[in-house]
Amino acid sequence: MEIKRIIDYKDMLEKQGLLLETTGDVNAMNKEVRDISYNSLTVKVGTLFICKGDNFKPEYLSDALNKGAIGYVAEESAYPSLLQEVGEGVPCLIVNNMRTAISQISALYFDRSWDRDLKIIGITGTKGKSTTATMIKSILDAHFDREVGFSSGIYTYDGEHREKAKKLTTPETIELHRILDKAAVNDCRYLVMEVSSQALKYDRTLDLHFDICAFLNISEDHISDSEHRDMEDYFTSKLKIFDQSRVACVNLDMDSMYLPRVLESANAKSEKVITFGFKEGADIRALKVEELQGKIEIEVEILGKIDRFIVNIGGSYNASNALVAIAAAVEAGIPAEDIKKGLGSVRVLGRMELYTIPEKNVDIIVDYAHNKMSYEALFDYVHRHYEGRKVGFLFGCVGGKAFNRRKEAGEIAEKNADFIVITEIDPGKEDINKICNDILDNIEHKEKADIVTDRDKAVPFAIKKAEEMGDCVLVVAGCGSEAYIKRGATFVEFDTDGERVQKYLAQRR
Repeated sequence: MEIKRIIDYKDMLEKQGLLLETTGDVNAMNKEVRDISYNSLTVKVGTLFICKGDNFKPEYLSDALNKGAIGYVAEESAYPSLLQEVGEGVPCLIVNNMRTAISQISALYFDRSWDRDLKIIGITGTKGKSTTATMIKSILDAHFDREVGFSSGIYTYDGEHREKAKKLTTPETIELHRILDKAAVNDCRYLVMEVSSQALKYDRTLDLHFDICAFLNISEDHISDSEHRDMEDYFTSKLKIFDQSRVACVNLDMDSMYLPRVLESANAKSEKVITFGFKEGADIRALKVEELQGKIEIEVEILGKIDRFIVNIGGSYNASNALVAIAAAVEAGIPAEDIKKGLGSVRVLGRMELYTIPEKNVDIIVDYAHNKMSYEALFDYVHRHYEGRKVGFLFGCVGGKAFNRRKEAGEIAEKNADFIVITEIDPGKEDINKICNDILDNIEHKEKADIVTDRDKAVPFAIKKAEEMGDCVLVVAGCGSEAYIKRGATFVEFDTDGERVQKYLAQRR
């Protein structure tokens, strides 16, 4: 990675039409940039510091400069207060669009190494991103006989380090670019990643070119003042993925309200479109799905040729995820035997994890389901496979956004569960009791619902209730393999739901 100077970033921003003004000591513009950061806690000597975020405070810049930052980037509106804080001598690049500037600065810093040495596969959709991304990674791992790169809401892997994801489906720009650069340097060849609507809307993925992308599905979600103002904003944000993709994989089974625009956008923007689904005419078409014990078997027609694949994850609804994994793998030139090997050994953390208490005839399903589409698919599976059993449902809703989920989740709980436990999922700055009571307002039979705000207490409470009831299946939904929760403005590391269940089972032995 070539070391650059502040002036190199200034020249680049100017060429891109992002630079409004340069201030500060002219001679200091020749200082070498050894790192870039927008977090004062991570600043080291030689850092170009980026002042971004609605909650940014001028003292963060002072802290960064005291730790060795050599200059900063700011938007015009924030510059006066920052100048008052640190004075006129410090070099400053004033930009007109901070999000785009961050992407360009970061891409220059890392020399866009991913363009030369890495193929990126991006997955977007309302549900199924993590499962699909994991399936594709498992296939590529089997083919190359080594791990490829990965970035998801579960974990990230750059060819050297594996880390639990810290809440964002798609990391912030610099963190994402750092993962991509490491994966390129470590010869991962491919990186499979989830691409959220927020990442597309706010340019976190602006400087990426996807060799293959997949558009899984879309339904109303993430509608709030802090996410997407309405469904159109959400939808058009998702469609942006085609602007930067060579090949687009499109699900023909998605809601017919959205499919024509998805196909139109994919055909207009991407070089090639591959369709998948159960519908006649799909390039990758499922002919039949058979549910086995903890697995599914799919008969698939691939460009006129029929083959069978066993997928090592239960739930017929996962057939659609497997189809797009097959489609992406076929386009990447992966032979059928490696696709079968990858799907046959895939394991998705926090998705359909099953635990049992045989003597009580209690089954516990841990799953990441957290919105209407995923809840409905999960309960369809539960009612078909556990016919006649009582059903418990533990879940929660995030704070400060996606407010429609509270109504939807409450109504789904009322319809599908014999007992309900409402708990926390990232309450953030919103009162957890208010969130839980908002959900409860949408449950008609309130006598079958309990509110246990601490998730560490809620999971054992729900399992004990299932044991007392007997002949029961308990759905523990919403967190899956997530190992962080946002309380207030802080992310706190905590157990995954699977770990909570395992602790309970170990203690009862």
